[in-house]
Amino acid sequence: MKPADNIVEKTPESAAEWYGFGVFLRMNGRFGEAINAFMEAADAAEKEIRGCPDDVEKIKALEEIRSKAFASVDLLKEINGFVNKDLMNP
Repeated sequence: MKPADNIVEKTPESAAEWYGFGVFLRMNGRFGEAINAFMEAADAAEKEIRGCPDDVEKIKALEEIRSKAFASVDLLKEINGFVNKDLMNP
């Protein structure tokens, strides 16, 4: 069992919680699960933005979370797809 296996006692509910969980998973090398958590963060941010159309500060914070979540997904996909061609050709 990895240290992160029992980390979540409850399902994250907010975009910030999902994003933080994704960061935790990424730091523990659980990239596939981290991608899923970051996508949940982006979805949750979008839902929260629609729920508070008049709160400009909250919308800015949620847009930042969504942007960081998408950037994290792109980074993890790049890491997972990296191949060192020099090591493949002896």
